[in-house]
Amino acid sequence: MKKGEFAARLVQWQRLEGRHQLPWQNTQDPYRIWVSEIMLQQTQVATVIGYYEVFIDRFPDVKRLAEGSLDEVLALWSGLGYYRRARHLHACARAIVARYQGEFPRDEKQLEALPGIGRSTAAAIAVFAFRRRAAILDGNVKRVLARVFALELDTQSSRALKVFWSLAESLLPQAEDMPAYTQGLMDLGATRCLQRQPACDACPLQSLCEARSQGKPRAFPLAKPAKTLPLRYWLMFWISDGQRILLFRRPEQGIWASLWSLPALEVLPETLTAALHGDQTAIGERKEKAGEGAKRPARAQATKPSRETLEEGFSITQTMQALWREAGLQLVDHTTLPEVINDMLKASIEPGAEFEHVAQLEQSFTHFRLRAPVLHIRLNIDAISIKSRVGSEAGPEFRIDDRCIGHAQALWIRPEDALRLGIPRCLRKLFEAHQR
Repeated sequence: MKKGEFAARLVQWQRLEGRHQLPWQNTQDPYRIWVSEIMLQQTQVATVIGYYEVFIDRFPDVKRLAEGSLDEVLALWSGLGYYRRARHLHACARAIVARYQGEFPRDEKQLEALPGIGRSTAAAIAVFAFRRRAAILDGNVKRVLARVFALELDTQSSRALKVFWSLAESLLPQAEDMPAYTQGLMDLGATRCLQRQPACDACPLQSLCEARSQGKPRAFPLAKPAKTLPLRYWLMFWISDGQRILLFRRPEQGIWASLWSLPALEVLPETLTAALHGDQTAIGERKEKAGEGAKRPARAQATKPSRETLEEGFSITQTMQALWREAGLQLVDHTTLPEVINDMLKASIEPGAEFEHVAQLEQSFTHFRLRAPVLHIRLNIDAISIKSRVGSEAGPEFRIDDRCIGHAQALWIRPEDALRLGIPRCLRKLFEAHQR
């Protein structure tokens, strides 16, 4: 095959049949191209469109984004997942303003040196915004190249990456055709050369495709062995007085970094983990008293906290309650927390609080699956100080762009306002269900 024929056919097909009306197309604005490329990483076009339009409406240029708060960026990103992208986007905007006075560098190497911009993303920005001659290489492109050239390679191996990059760079057309060529590769992988059901009869490269000539396009690229993700359990605690809930900011590193979330215990006793996993004999679950379970099967009054309760035949809900009381005692009177937060924490471990197992959150991450039972702790309003009670009922109007939010580590907030923050997707679903 002549490599020039590969590019020529792709360019012609894209101009005639490719996608031309996506919100981030028909522009050479590097800011809009950059935002779209970051959002499209591991996320489908149909999902991105709505998020992109809202994001651009709020942050129309890189200077506005640099001036904005990370909390607002995370809030607008909430639901897209892979939140590291949002943090890098914000950091990158500030770097562009600081280093380049708000102007994007034109060279792909300089773009790649910015936070959150990898080699392929840098090339895409350089091609679409500045008509540079640079190769992209994402998952779709790897699949196209692997099939057309029948490459029996593991796409993630270092050897394979060298082969793919070398091939991708050798196929580039002349500079004026680069935008159509690059978009054509993206379009072909997204609409024709599909992973499970490739539409070979509608592909402009069908006569050049080695995989098709061998009658086995789905055999390329080499299938990765199925990976079973290990299961982890956390406990999460929904502390509420009926109007507001308690949220804590997650650490800057790790799962849900910098997002707002319910208080959580991430390391659980093995007996509880086994019980949550379905091995009820491991914790010696005690039967609820006759009649009591029928009325309120998952609710219990506060009891004296003790690690020994884990071995005394307590129910899962009672065990969760005891664990929270231990954790809550450690948080009470924390010097960095506002008085109202401390009062709510105290009320959550007082005898008048009511406990109910209300939900189980689930989310998959790159290396594990998370299951997190949620214990709803309804506060006894009489256990809250009058000062905090007034503050709870008539607190200042919540504003997402309030600078003080960016420095807070805990919030006592209405669920509807929490939906305007950067919160994990599984919590968003829980709060939305609560609103209905």
